[in-house]
Amino acid sequence: MEKSVQELKMIIRELILEVGELKERIANLEKSMALYEEETRLPAVTENLFLQGESYEKLGRLYKEGYHVCPASFGQVRQGECLFCIAFMEKE
Repeated sequence: MEKSVQELKMIIRELILEVGELKERIANLEKSMALYEEETRLPAVTENLFLQGESYEKLGRLYKEGYHVCPASFGQVRQGECLFCIAFMEKE
């Protein structure tokens, strides 16, 4: 009987440790999700870009389709918003 109690105590300790690790992982995932959501909030800025002329309209269209329009990365697929592209399109 005492051996069974010891085994149960050991199992409970292992479960407590595992629950603690899972809580840490959840906290890290929640932080990552919050950062991702902050990064994806920038499209509101890009909707109000000052573009003039036909070439700026085409650059704006390319940017909204998900490509870089800044000189450093022109034509490459974007992962999120690019401040260089936004600054480039807002130039007069």
